Amino acid sequence: MRFSAVLLRQHIGFHFKKHWIVQGKRVPSDTGAQAELVARGIPVVDPNELISERRVVDPSQRVQVVGQLPPEVQLDENHPLYKREQCYLYGDRNVLLEGVRQAQVLLNTVVYDELPLRVEERLDKMKIPTPLDRSMQQSVLAALVFDTEQVKTALVKDPERPAFKFPRVYGISNEKRNRLILSKLVTHCERFLGPEVSSNRKIIANTQFIVPVIKDLDRIQFSLKVDSFITSTAPIKPLDNSVYRPQDQSLPDIHPVKETVTIPTTHFYEWQNEYPISRQYRFSHPHTVLLHCSPDSVANMFETPVTDDQKEARAMIKAFTVAAARARQLYGEDVQALPAPINVQVVQTDSQWFHFGIFQLNTLDLKVEEGGQSSQSRNLWFRKPRMDLYSECGYRVGKPALVDYNREVLRHMAVFYGSS
Repeated sequence: MRFSAVLLRQHIGFHFKKHWIVQGKRVPSDTGAQAELVARGIPVVDPNELISERRVVDPSQRVQVVGQLPPEVQLDENHPLYKREQCYLYGDRNVLLEGVRQAQVLLNTVVYDELPLRVEERLDKMKIPTPLDRSMQQSVLAALVFDTEQVKTALVKDPERPAFKFPRVYGISNEKRNRLILSKLVTHCERFLGPEVSSNRKIIANTQFIVPVIKDLDRIQFSLKVDSFITSTAPIKPLDNSVYRPQDQSLPDIHPVKETVTIPTTHFYEWQNEYPISRQYRFSHPHTVLLHCSPDSVANMFETPVTDDQKEARAMIKAFTVAAARARQLYGEDVQALPAPINVQVVQTDSQWFHFGIFQLNTLDLKVEEGGQSSQSRNLWFRKPRMDLYSECGYRVGKPALVDYNREVLRHMAVFYGSS
């Protein structure tokens, strides 16, 4: 029998442990640094003395650790935004209980169930070419089906089984769907109307408007965001009040409900007006506001589903806020009856249904007498019934399908974009 050669191997774990023991017993060598410091008159202190020294820390003094967030400001009377008088603060997630009827009383506005006559005449004359219409259909599929975003979409709830948890669905988020479909519509309107119209328009994303008003001794502040704001070089021509005569119409009676019901109150607010565009800017006139309205962006305080009437009231209030902020910028913060009315067009969507409306601001005096009767001027709200862009958009048996495409949406959008 023949012996093999000895294998010069070591167990890696055993070797590491032994190496650790050896290195742990090393004595630090003198580098001469201490002698050099003493020679220069710099005192050298043993670190063990500093560690063992007992320090008395004043508990009233806060120690600010590097990288630590500052403490939150307490919401009490010492807060810089605290006001003794409470304020009704209407935000982006709020909706009104009574919908449009409550918004009429709140904003002193009369409602017309059709668009102005001059807009309807342009709609009758508007003809969308077939190639542009087909291009829009492909754009709808590109925005809502072919986009590559894959995120967790909103939770699916069954009214019959509210506690049942459905599997999470991945796909395009509601915010991106709305943004894409609106941008596709605007792009096709620019192609159809040409540079002579598009050169007088600007689109600004995510603009904030703040308007405070006092109505019947109540402080109300509208602080709202507009997802896409189209501005123009010239304002939209106002409508003749002598034709529509809003002062002759009465407002709905919502008694015993108050017009501020379901609007949350707060003592922490800043009483200011904000219009995000300077007066000196060439494209400072409001033209059209494009709004997103998905189920996860608005909600009732009592957790009931948001109705179409409440969604329309939300668009109506946002249009009023934009027009009122512009009026305060032009005519001062104390203006009541406007020297010239301000028109703002509204397009609200959840990427499937669309609301089209036009708001004309005539006055910021929102006081309404009992019974809804008053001799003062009123604001105007023109609306179109809800229209669906499609009934189904997705995959059918593995193939992309766009069912019941409605070309009226693009036609209305083109008329709104070309208004002057």
